[in-house]
Amino acid sequence: MNLSTDIFVLCDYATVSQEQKLSIVGIFDQFFVANLPTNWPRMFLVTVLRGQPGTEYPLKLKIVPPGQTDQKFPERELKVTLGQNGKTNLLTELVNFPLPLAGVYKVELSSENQQIGQLEFRVNKTTATYGGQDLQGKKISN
Repeated sequence: MNLSTDIFVLCDYATVSQEQKLSIVGIFDQFFVANLPTNWPRMFLVTVLRGQPGTEYPLKLKIVPPGQTDQKFPERELKVTLGQNGKTNLLTELVNFPLPLAGVYKVELSSENQQIGQLEFRVNKTTATYGGQDLQGKKISN
């Protein structure tokens, strides 16, 4: 049985309880930022993997930015062992995550050179206001 992803999302927060129940809060695929480049303070990458029960799988996580940038996203290699139900939760906390450019980013998850999941997120440069103030809290007039 090949490895696959049941869930593959970015979110504001995720946790797994003692009973192994997964909680995901604030799923999103869009960033709205006033300035680029910037760093996103905190988010989680959450994957629920399904495959052969009790089997260990090597994983490679790769982030591909849009266009040309000097920002390098190192590939991350890890191993997961699936539970007796053939599933496991993989939570990765991303702190001060760099967003160098506007556009579509791809997050690719593979095992033994076979892609098992991909998600895309978009970074939008915006001058959007929130309650008449920009994100730094300065007053804005239209």
